[in-house]
Amino acid sequence: MKKAVVAAAACMAAGVACAQSSVTLFGVLDAAVTYTTGSGPLSTSKWQLSNSANTFSRLGFRGTEDLGGGYAANFWLEAGLQNDNGSGFTTNTNNQASGNTTPGGLTFNRRSTVSLSGPFGEVRAGRDYTPTFWNTALFDPFGTGGGIGANQIYFTGFGGLTSATGTRASNSVGYFLPPTLGGFYGQLMYAMGENDSRSDIAGVLPTWNHNDGNYVGGRVGYLNGPFNIAIATGRTTYTTIAASLPVSNDLRVSNIGASWTFEQLWSLKLMGEYYDESQGTVDGKGALVGFNLPIGASEIKLSYARYEREPAGNVPKPTTSKWALGYVYNLSKRSAVYATVARISNSNGAAQALSGSTTSPNHDSTGTEFGMRHAF
Repeated sequence: MKKAVVAAAACMAAGVACAQSSVTLFGVLDAAVTYTTGSGPLSTSKWQLSNSANTFSRLGFRGTEDLGGGYAANFWLEAGLQNDNGSGFTTNTNNQASGNTTPGGLTFNRRSTVSLSGPFGEVRAGRDYTPTFWNTALFDPFGTGGGIGANQIYFTGFGGLTSATGTRASNSVGYFLPPTLGGFYGQLMYAMGENDSRSDIAGVLPTWNHNDGNYVGGRVGYLNGPFNIAIATGRTTYTTIAASLPVSNDLRVSNIGASWTFEQLWSLKLMGEYYDESQGTVDGKGALVGFNLPIGASEIKLSYARYEREPAGNVPKPTTSKWALGYVYNLSKRSAVYATVARISNSNGAAQALSGSTTSPNHDSTGTEFGMRHAF
């Protein structure tokens, strides 16, 4: 990470004191050779050079200005990168399907916020992570990286597939508790879909969906030494129209995660998460357990996840389970090489597959990948 001297030079030229301000350029480049395959009739397999298999590739700028008295003004701009082909990731402008942008151009899709922090905590405005995302990211040995070890609960469920607020929300205002509460921490967020609202005029149907894309959520946790636990919940408003009347299609997500680090056992960290969601008449539930074991410059990761989708009616629940084993060797503080193997099993009609492949219902999907990550 490098402090930008351009900002300091600009301040000096303007005769402004810069000692209490800073701007940092940072990023990650991550690439892996990946092979995934499905099984059963009409299944497919693929070799690919993928990006973000260990840590999402990104380019970012962040800065802070000390305002005195413990207060600071801050900004954060972070863009996702597909460094295997040189393009950027999509973003979403209104937390709805209509707001998805075309992939290819560089966008600050990961985070774009301005904030004020102080003894009261922090208030942020812009595009930011939702409270319900954090437990999925922090209590999985593989996080939510885009590789084959990625959290299957997150990428199988509604939060990863049908909701623009599964990871982040645009047009949001958030509040974070200060880090001085004896280990307690928390976050609240409200985000807007920014739809027009119209009164019911004679002969014109009202705009039932003017709240679509609105998100509200919160997270509270407790961290004390080796123990960390947090619970989160959130709701995104969506509406469908049936016989000219609105029907709620809201996405509701709740989860709880915890971890414990055993300092006497090479800092072995055990972790797990339980995940519950619903949208319309369909429910989904998932659980994950795993560990992270650092040994010298090496790191071993193992996770097992199971996800059930509960459709309307008395029918079997499509179920997906996944094993993932990963190894990371840190060449330095900023560079690492890694390898991952994973296997997905499906039952009761489920047909989830590792990225790049397809598999038949009730069949398996396997994959391997080898990659390198560099942070700056």
